[in-house]
Amino acid sequence: MSPANAAVMVSGSTIDSAGNYVDGYVSVYKIYDEDGDGTVEPFEYDFLPGVSTQGGAFDIPLEDGTYKLEFGPSSNQYASEYYRDKADLTTADLVTVAGAGQVLSPWTIDRLPSVAGVVQTTDGRPVRDAVVRAYDAVSGNYVDQDETETNGVFRIGATAPVKLVFSGSDPASGESLATEWFNDKGSKETADAVTPTPEGANIGAVTLAPGGSISGSVTNEAGAGLYRAEVCVDNNPYHCDFTNTSGAYTIEGVSTGSHTVDFDDPIGEYVGEYYNNVPLTTPASANPVAVAPGQAVTGIDAALAAAPAAAPNGVDVSGTVRDEVGGIGIGYEINVYDTPADVRDRKVVATTFSNRSGQYQFSQLDRIGGETEFKIVVEGDGPREEGDFARREIWSGDKLGYDTAVAITAAPRVLDFVQPVAGGVSGTVTSEAGGVPDNPFAVFHDSDDNFPSYVYDFELNGSYDERSLWAGEYTVQLGAYDHVSEWWKDAVAGEATTITVRPGQMTTGISAALAKDVKAVDRPALEGDAWVGKTISLDKGRWTTEAGSRFTYEWLVGNTVIATGASLKVTKAHLGKKITGRVTNDAGFTQGQAITKSTAKVGYQPKLKAKVSGKKIALVLKAKPLKAKKVKATVVVYEVVGTKANGETKLKKLGKAKVKKGLGTVKLKKALKKGKHKLVFRIAGAGKVGSGDLLKKVKIKR
Repeated sequence: MSPANAAVMVSGSTIDSAGNYVDGYVSVYKIYDEDGDGTVEPFEYDFLPGVSTQGGAFDIPLEDGTYKLEFGPSSNQYASEYYRDKADLTTADLVTVAGAGQVLSPWTIDRLPSVAGVVQTTDGRPVRDAVVRAYDAVSGNYVDQDETETNGVFRIGATAPVKLVFSGSDPASGESLATEWFNDKGSKETADAVTPTPEGANIGAVTLAPGGSISGSVTNEAGAGLYRAEVCVDNNPYHCDFTNTSGAYTIEGVSTGSHTVDFDDPIGEYVGEYYNNVPLTTPASANPVAVAPGQAVTGIDAALAAAPAAAPNGVDVSGTVRDEVGGIGIGYEINVYDTPADVRDRKVVATTFSNRSGQYQFSQLDRIGGETEFKIVVEGDGPREEGDFARREIWSGDKLGYDTAVAITAAPRVLDFVQPVAGGVSGTVTSEAGGVPDNPFAVFHDSDDNFPSYVYDFELNGSYDERSLWAGEYTVQLGAYDHVSEWWKDAVAGEATTITVRPGQMTTGISAALAKDVKAVDRPALEGDAWVGKTISLDKGRWTTEAGSRFTYEWLVGNTVIATGASLKVTKAHLGKKITGRVTNDAGFTQGQAITKSTAKVGYQPKLKAKVSGKKIALVLKAKPLKAKKVKATVVVYEVVGTKANGETKLKKLGKAKVKKGLGTVKLKKALKKGKHKLVFRIAGAGKVGSGDLLKKVKIKR
């Protein structure tokens, strides 16, 4: 018997007016109302543990008593309320529990007034994960925000008019789009207000233009372009560009609004400034640069004055930085490390940059206290501009790491460096179904099966360009979301074509058209003979993807599944039938199937005796429990003469015979030579006689 006051289950569901489920949290109040006035005072209820809904459904174990429920939605698009459709605890409907479980009437949750729409690019593509923020149109205070779905749709709940601001990135290139206020406004003050409605005030499509840009040139006071000057917007280290060899720069993805622009020279040869000709010590006086949505602002130039220079008090180490393809290493950071007894305690004791002639110098090493030996490194860098290649760090002694670097003393010397230069790989990832798949990628595997580089930055047409691979041999895996990845060239794992990457050179055409479905490269195969009482097994074959897949196996006669599993015991019930195997590869996002060749008709196992004499082979064939007169078959005899390159047995046909009533004779064109022979008897049974290969060893005496 159930104990007194045992809990029973109270169940319910939370939906909106359209019947869609609404998730959230159901709070439980046990009501006492001891004074009977119908008003629930704070001391007249207990607050009990509640539950979260799952798919809009909830189950709450409750003992006998009187309860009230409160629902708090997990989405900001819905209102909190009490059961059922009440505004407060006093007016909420009572739920009475008296010894039996119950299912409450569906609880309809009111949707808050809201604003809805879709965010897209200028060419109509939906922008997923765009951020839409709402601010109170009167007070300007933050209200709420939402992120767009994959189709660009958003909805924000609010009870008063709001102003909306939109920001996001191009779904294909990842480049920042221009932030804007509704409707095509540049600020909160000028933005149009939107009044939310219960059905959702639809503002339609909000089009985000590509982010604006700021460009110009940096020169010295004589008008010569400065290479490797750094230009930043709003002192943001992630929103900068270095000038190219002619002194030009372009900063892309600049948000709408007013910005400060600063010019600096990391090499230290010139004095930095704000636009326009404002010292870096007075940022408040910088001339603002206004950028409208998608606007390319040009002509933001600077002419930097030369920095004061003084002759050093002696030079300990100097030299020139070049790269292995003949270029001058301009603006590379050069660090000097000490050489402590424990290498884990090493630290940088001096730093400089190579100048615009590739030269560098250190003049203070002889004054560093307690240090007499040093190791020097020219730090590497990624591709600096379009078409460039990465440079690898290089240490004193032309070494690749601190541990192997050659230590030097502070005595005056010339130490030149030659930087290793990366090579590049380019190609395109597309879909066999057409177009460019979502989230394409390229992964490079070196000869040690490490992954030195990943590429996720693809253009709208699916092309990529990777220029940070050190010289060597690689295999390349290409893939995308909801597509089967493959190895170049049209290969599966273990059969990839190796590419060679050389310094300063591009390997092009490393591309793939990816399939959405998993396929069998080598179809599944049956192993064993279809003889009554024997077990045959199913080899899954090879597939375009296998890692992480789940394989299942089925056995069929015709189109009917007769069994599952990787093996099958053949029984009398299968006599005279042909059996096939079917393998299903479940890769998660897709699955594929492949079917084996069918077996011969199921029969009883044949047993053979063969006597070779001259140019004849006498055959005696039995197949229990069949009587001899029922034993019929065709037998083809082969001799094993070697092994093929793929590992298969190489056979030579000797002859053929019909077996009737268990007897037959094979006539040979030529008598077997003296010695040992391996013969294969390929039996094609008739009636209830099984089929298969039987191997016999014979010895010919002369």
